Amino acid sequence: MSRICVRNLPEYAAEDQLKELFSQKGEITNVKLMRTKNGKSRQFAFIGFRTDREAQEAIQYFNRSYLGTLTITCEVAHIHGVANLPRLSSNKEK
Repeated sequence: MSRICVRNLPEYAAEDQLKELFSQKGEITNVKLMRTKNGKSRQFAFIGFRTDREAQEAIQYFNRSYLGTLTITCEVAHIHGVANLPRLSSNKEK
């Protein structure tokens, strides 16, 4: 299974809408629309595909396409806490 991250989603986007849209490029295993504690959309989602190939096809097809009036971006989802990912600098460290 391979997951992609879709950013800059409209606030009204729903998981079932995303599943239907992205299933054009492969079998969807799960969709997780990220929300704040009070339920407001954070305007990004993780979408799981059955294979890496389907995920790559979805990225190529949907990246920089439009959902409503917003240009969405799609990329491979990275595992949180992986050691080789660059960290954001913090003023506290200076």
